[in-house]
Order: sequence, then structure tokens, then C-alpha cells
Amino acid sequence: MQKRLWSILLHLAVVLAALATVWGLGPRPAGAATAMGLQDDFIRVARQVMPSVVSLKATKVVTMQPYGPSEDFYRGTPFEGVFRDFGRPVQRRQVGQGSGFVINPKGYILTNQHVVAGAQELQVRLNDGRQLTGRVIGTNPRFDIALVQVPMQGLKPAALGDSDHLQVGQWAIAIGSPFGLEHTMTVGIVSATGRRGLGQGTYGDFIQTDASINPGNSGGPLLDINGQVIGINSMIAAQAQGIGFAIPINLAKRIIAPWLR
Repeated sequence: MQKRLWSILLHLAVVLAALATVWGLGPRPAGAATAMGLQDDFIRVARQVMPSVVSLKATKVVTMQPYGPSEDFYRGTPFEGVFRDFGRPVQRRQVGQGSGFVINPKGYILTNQHVVAGAQELQVRLNDGRQLTGRVIGTNPRFDIALVQVPMQGLKPAALGDSDHLQVGQWAIAIGSPFGLEHTMTVGIVSATGRRGLGQGTYGDFIQTDASINPGNSGGPLLDINGQVIGINSMIAAQAQGIGFAIPINLAKRIIAPWLR
């Protein structure tokens, strides 16, 4: 009788385990659990850092040279008066777009120098949609780094990490406004460190990543899996796919330190 009872209980346990698997109540396979945990990490990073990322629009007036012959080409001919205005330079408003991230509750924002270079008006759009006028505190063209400040206190800063001990193969997460698509997040890995000879002055210590970076991402943060900034997304290899470059955050810390005093 006792053996029969144990046999019934054993069969019942097997049936219940099978039903739990079918209904999704049982334990997930190890691979699925790892994938779900990694997904949760990405979601956590997005929620943690998105409030610190901003979109920048820099407006400047540039002088455009006309196409075709200059004004002097027609001088002394019957067409001198007709084509006079076609040979004169004209002024145009030029709007450039990029990204940045808050590094200080007092409204300090880190970005690339080429995003704000020559800007006569700088609009900063926060994560919640508010728009503020920013002013450039300092720039370093050689290292393509700029610091901007907006007139607002209490902004949430991104946590700055340590870029001196990056390892090839670790996760890399980019957030920015590619082609104006604000707060876009892409994921890849650190593809290489210490990249040189990329045409940006004499500086050469870029982080290479295959996280998708496009025009408009410039100045946005490159993050590790803990949501800490490891670099400033700066440029891409135009003829390639999945080759982007970021300025190490430790270098940026040293450059902007005097501007924060």
C-alpha cells in the first residue's frame, strides 16, 4: 500500500512539473534566464541614464559663395547689371544637431566641440521636452570636447565611469539623437581601444565600438553595462558599418576640470 502511494505521488509530481513547463510556471533554462537578466540590465541603463541625455541644436549664420561666374565675370558686358546679384555671397542660417549629457546638477552638459563650434544660438532640449538656451563655458578643439551650461538647477547628472581599464569585448551602450531621433539607444561592444590616426588633430586614443552611431549622436554618452559613462561619442568611419569612435571619459574629466571651478 505504501509503495503504491509513493508511486502515485511520483507520477503526480511528474505531471505537475510537465504542466508547469507548458504553462510557463517552471524554471527557465539557464540560457533563457541569462538573456532575460541581460535584457533587464539594458532596461535599467535606459531608465537610469535617459533623464541625463539632452539634444542640442546649434544655429549660426554662414556666408555662402554663389555658384557659377563671379560678379566681375560680366563687368563691361551688356549683362553686367542683369547678373550683378548672382555673383554676390549670401548669408544662410545653418542648424547643426548633436547630443550631450548632464554631468553636474548645476546645469553643466558635456558634448563635442564640433557640435557647438561657431554657434550663435544654442538650444538644449531635455528628456522631459523642456527647451533651454545654453551657453558654451569652454571648448577644446584638439580633443573635440566642449562644456555647455543651461540656466537650471537640479538636473540629474550621468554617472562618470573609468575609461582607463576598458576591455575589448565588454558591453558598450550609446544614447543620443541620430538624425534628430531623440533618446535613441543602441547596444554593441568595445571593439578596440587606443585607436589613432583618425584625422582629429594630433589626438589619438579613441574607443572604437560597433554600437550604432550616426550623425546626431555626436556628444552623447557611451556607457558600460552599469550605466556609467565611459566615453563621448564623437565620429564614425563614413565608408564603413559598425565602426564608431568615442573620446575616453577620463580624458574629458581632466580637460573640463578647470572650467568647473
